[in-house]
Amino acid sequence: MKKIFSSERLVPVALFIVCVISYGILIPSLGFYWDDWVYIWFAKTLGSSGFVDVFSHDRPFLALLYSINLPLLGTNPIVWQIAALIWRWLATLSFWTCLRLLWPSRPRQALWASIMFAVYPGFSQQWISVIYSEAFIILAAFFASLNLMMAALRKRIPFWPATIIALALSGFNLFSTEYFFGLELLRPLLIWWIIGESGLPLIPRIKRSVINWLPYMVVLAGFSIWRAFFFQSNTYQISAIESLASTPHTTIIDLLKTLGSNFVVGGWLAWNQIFSPPNALELQILTTRLYWLAVLAMFIFTFIFLTKVRLLPAESNEEMIEPQKWGWQAVLLGVLALLVGGIPFWIANLPLTLVFPWNRFTLALMPGSVLLLIGLFEVLIRTSRQKIILTGILVSLAAGWQFYNANTFRREWEASRDFFWQLSWRIPGLKPNTLLLTHEFPFKYYSDNSLTAPINWMYAPEFKGREMPYMLNYLSVRLKNSLPSARPDTPVEQTYRALTFKGNTSDSVALYLDSGGCLKVMDSLYTTAETIPGLPYKMEPAIPLSNLSRIETNPDTPAVPAPQYFPEPPHGWCYYYQKADLARQMGNWEEAARLGTEALEKKLLPATPSDWPLFIEVFGRVNNWNRAAELTENAYATNPAIQPALCKIWDRIAEQPLDDEGKASVKYAKSYIKCIDTGVKEN
Repeated sequence: MKKIFSSERLVPVALFIVCVISYGILIPSLGFYWDDWVYIWFAKTLGSSGFVDVFSHDRPFLALLYSINLPLLGTNPIVWQIAALIWRWLATLSFWTCLRLLWPSRPRQALWASIMFAVYPGFSQQWISVIYSEAFIILAAFFASLNLMMAALRKRIPFWPATIIALALSGFNLFSTEYFFGLELLRPLLIWWIIGESGLPLIPRIKRSVINWLPYMVVLAGFSIWRAFFFQSNTYQISAIESLASTPHTTIIDLLKTLGSNFVVGGWLAWNQIFSPPNALELQILTTRLYWLAVLAMFIFTFIFLTKVRLLPAESNEEMIEPQKWGWQAVLLGVLALLVGGIPFWIANLPLTLVFPWNRFTLALMPGSVLLLIGLFEVLIRTSRQKIILTGILVSLAAGWQFYNANTFRREWEASRDFFWQLSWRIPGLKPNTLLLTHEFPFKYYSDNSLTAPINWMYAPEFKGREMPYMLNYLSVRLKNSLPSARPDTPVEQTYRALTFKGNTSDSVALYLDSGGCLKVMDSLYTTAETIPGLPYKMEPAIPLSNLSRIETNPDTPAVPAPQYFPEPPHGWCYYYQKADLARQMGNWEEAARLGTEALEKKLLPATPSDWPLFIEVFGRVNNWNRAAELTENAYATNPAIQPALCKIWDRIAEQPLDDEGKASVKYAKSYIKCIDTGVKEN
């Protein structure tokens, strides 16, 4: 065992194992999320050169990364998940090297902090792989810049070549994204500490520190001037400058409050959440077992490795006798890193919380959080064994927390597959320039913007150009913003980064998807607020706009989700519901009844009673009175709130020619569900 863990060279391997346990277990079952879809689709439709236009409005220099990585890695989600894991590992490795250069005599603390950095629980979006592969590339570049600078200051490598590359990496970090702008402010402190080791008097130390920081200060100032005065992002506006000019006192107080809040969120609350393990009743048994297996495996591995690995230099007397001296230094750097790390988000007036999607900003708080914790360990805990045990507990619970998050992404990928196939079954073709409207879909890791890309991919697989044919709008966020109104015959023009959608509210199709239920194509006659009790009120304006003539019911080539991502699932209840609803739209009541009969014979049942009205009317239209009455009784007993919709259905059934059995069935059904008028019109 001693030989296995005898060398510090195994630290990169250990950090990689930590990343794999935390993020890699479910990779084969994960896919694309959030804006991953958008950039994958842009790569397909615009090519690598198109990313210049894609990012021209907010982060123009980020186009370089995407134009290289997307063609290189392709469109396989597993490849991207592996790439994101590798880049997180490399960023962690670069962070570890940074600590080793900053504090050469503290190898154990550097290792503990790096393992905690690898599993930091505040950031839980690792599996949005296309987006955060790039983020971890940039973070790794920032740490690499610090590494080169410190190695040059310690005269381990030639000064000017290292400085030139470090400046280039600093510029790459700053101009690619603003996320790590605040952390750049820590650089002069690191220079000050390293130069202070030589024992220089105060004034020469200040001069030498300023001289060494000056090139980096020029890069930082250049970026700040460019970003504040020459380039205005459409997405991330700088609001702090105007506030400082108009209300400086209030703005400074708000800054202090915000930075203090970020300190609490990133430094304490992020770790506090790992002590709430998932409820076993909320997860499948296998998933729960895997969660605890990941926790146990991580604890055993970290405890054995941290106990057995031999690091140089060996533990010094100062380290054993006065750990507080270094501990307070680490606490200071951690506190400062937490405070300055949140500056970019305060400047742009963006909330930094642990709630998706805003927890992405905790990326900038990761270094400060782990340095603060490790520093406190040194100050408050006596022995190395106790520190290792506590580190192992935190790291193992954080790894389990990350596995729990990965499982929510896995389930969302499966839910998105079901959504796209239901959309395909119900809408086999869609006329171009159609606007899709909904309140919101019950997805956490997909927005209307992100779903717009795969919808265009599905219905226009050969699309090339800049005017895309389809757009999905969430009324909850778009109405009276990018969607001016929900009135008929209103032109709609929306930008989609480098692309544009042009349509009309009268050329819309309204969709509704309840959690656990089947996708509904809304219309004013069959699928209304009465049919779906509890329908969000913001969904109601879209119902009269829903134009089913936009649906191509029998296209030459029916649209299907890209099979490399979504192989067709087994045909469950929602398959029969969608196909029957399509048959109803086509006026083919017999086919709809056949599908309903087949579903019921297979003992398939809906998850919500709002699915029953379709088949009640279907069976009533084909004179299958027993089944129509049976489903009516079932739906009414399950949810009496659906009664108005059931009454209207039986009114429509009564409008067709009826024999005596049919009249009796209508009268019975309307009486059973307590409709006001139980009579039957004479035909």
